[in-house]
Amino acid sequence: MKKICMILVLCLAVMVAYGQADSKDSPIMDIKAVGLDLDIPGARTSIKAEVVLDESGNPLFLREVVFRTKVYDELGEKVYTIEGELEDMPIAVFPAWYCTVREVWWTNVWFVTGPGKVKTTDVDITIEYRGSTITLPNTGGKFVQAFVAMMLSPLGETLEGDPWGGWAFAGMMTSPTTSFGGITWLTKYMEKWVP
Repeated sequence: MKKICMILVLCLAVMVAYGQADSKDSPIMDIKAVGLDLDIPGARTSIKAEVVLDESGNPLFLREVVFRTKVYDELGEKVYTIEGELEDMPIAVFPAWYCTVREVWWTNVWFVTGPGKVKTTDVDITIEYRGSTITLPNTGGKFVQAFVAMMLSPLGETLEGDPWGGWAFAGMMTSPTTSFGGITWLTKYMEKWVP
């Protein structure tokens, strides 16, 4: 509950900046992370996002994120896909965030969540995910309203001072404190100006 309250407070603080931000004549960060998933063996993840920045290059709000993770069986056959999107939400920046999966303190982590939409393959399937056996979300093969989350570490910096390289996560919130989605390394992180 404490984590949820902290996230809500940070989101509200960012909303002030979001309300004052005008995406016209603002720098936009194009973000792309495409490749093998870091949490699901053999899966492939694609995350594409646009983030509006302030004059100093700090993230203000997410213009859009679109994600897709494809899960394959041992024979290389695709057995499951989750895809979704989220638009126009404020971004909170955590100076430090502890990752229980990798047991590392990340620094400068961007976090955004809000009501979006998600679609999955209409199949009930169980996989190993982050050290646990889980049943994957099933939306019946249709887009449904769902809370979507995105996290981003532009450089993969840690408190220990050992950079891992930039990464991004995007997925569906399955409870107030858990999510399912894909995480992979950044392949594009480029600022541009939008007139």
